[in-house]
Amino acid sequence: MFGDNQKGDIGKDGERMDVGDSGAFSRLFSPDDALNGTAAGKKGGDLPFMIESLYPKSTRKEDETPDKRLVDAFLNDVVASTNSFIPSSQPMPVPGGYIVRGTNKCSSGGELIDKLDKRVATDARLREKITFFLLKDPFPDPEDGLVDPFNWPQVLFIAGPNVARDPEVILRTIITALGIATTWYGSIYPFLSNSKLLDKANEAMDLSDAGMPVDMSWLSDMSIPLFLTFIALQLVHEVAHLAVANSKKFEISVPTLVPSILSGITSSITTLKTSPKNRQDLMEFAVAGPLAGMICSILVLSYGLALTATADPGAVQNFPGLPLAVLRQSSLGGGLVDIFLGNGVLNVPASAEGAQLLASTMIALHPFAIAGFLSLFVNALAMVPVGRTDGGRVSMALFGRSGSQGVTFISLLLMFALGFSGESDLLLFYFGFVVFAQSELEIPMRNEIDDVDFSRALVAGVALFLTVLTLIPMQ
Repeated sequence: MFGDNQKGDIGKDGERMDVGDSGAFSRLFSPDDALNGTAAGKKGGDLPFMIESLYPKSTRKEDETPDKRLVDAFLNDVVASTNSFIPSSQPMPVPGGYIVRGTNKCSSGGELIDKLDKRVATDARLREKITFFLLKDPFPDPEDGLVDPFNWPQVLFIAGPNVARDPEVILRTIITALGIATTWYGSIYPFLSNSKLLDKANEAMDLSDAGMPVDMSWLSDMSIPLFLTFIALQLVHEVAHLAVANSKKFEISVPTLVPSILSGITSSITTLKTSPKNRQDLMEFAVAGPLAGMICSILVLSYGLALTATADPGAVQNFPGLPLAVLRQSSLGGGLVDIFLGNGVLNVPASAEGAQLLASTMIALHPFAIAGFLSLFVNALAMVPVGRTDGGRVSMALFGRSGSQGVTFISLLLMFALGFSGESDLLLFYFGFVVFAQSELEIPMRNEIDDVDFSRALVAGVALFLTVLTLIPMQ
């Protein structure tokens, strides 16, 4: 079948194996095809280029690329024996592994993966040496003519056992420590926006400069509820991710909290350590965190606003505050503030005086309200469809890899336009973060052929609707 005239060093369940060129499939291909795959391979590097464009660098680890003899053994002893995928090309070397074009004889991509998985599990040579994926052909053979977009050609991508990103434990731990530090700073700052509390803190600092003992524990005590509430809302996001990952039987990393001076944390990065089974599993995982986080943030924000509206004037004098300009950066969050507090509290006149008010006015809010507002914004940012953010994962699950790249480009343009225009500083900051750290697409799913159920797409639509309402500034 597939292979050359060399004998391998390993065989079935540890025995020596012959990977000679005899067999039904090998007779279909000329020596040139065995080297180059197809005419497309001979004409240039289009297929390798598309692999590098559509898949992250972690899939191209030099020390993880499978040995050609293992690929031949997989095709001869697993694929051929199950009669579930009929190859139409020899294995074509691409960055990170091999691509095999062919026809899926199963009723779905999931059925094919299950059949091949069961056969690989019984083969000691292969079960810990390779990973295989059923993908849409990144660059269909031009000699096949026009491609039906509703029946796109399928390929098997055979890679090494680990396509996940490197854990970088030390770096991620340092980043998370900084994220916790900026979250603590973000919990104290709103209290210092209160002129009464700021004056008290300045008096304490003057006493300290004069060498007198100072007790600032009152500021920490006031900030702790805001800090803990904000962290708890981020944990809701991460627990929702973990619950879905466990139910779908794939592994994820400990989240990395990315620091931000503006909102405490910019986002959290949760890396896939193993591949989800299909696009639907990826989408359920991706949407669960932001949706749970936004819903809980709305509830906490509403509860905090209700406490603000019913608080006596003496208590309000000790409340923290957020700038009017920040509150107006979210139509949903700012709209809730307007509903609960009334009296057009966020309205500003369209004049020079209005611009000055926008920059200088602080709105006193209960700590729960501030934690809920900031968390709502952070969770909504995670749903922006860019690269491998949660929103980018949802986009890839719904539109595929090529479609997701187009969505990413549009999202980046919109974020930059809104941020650069001065409408949203938070969006401009997030734009820089995703371009630097999150622009690559996600690692491959085991099965990227089967579509997402309509019901799951509706859930994603609800999450996207909340995201748009949250991130569009008030007019």
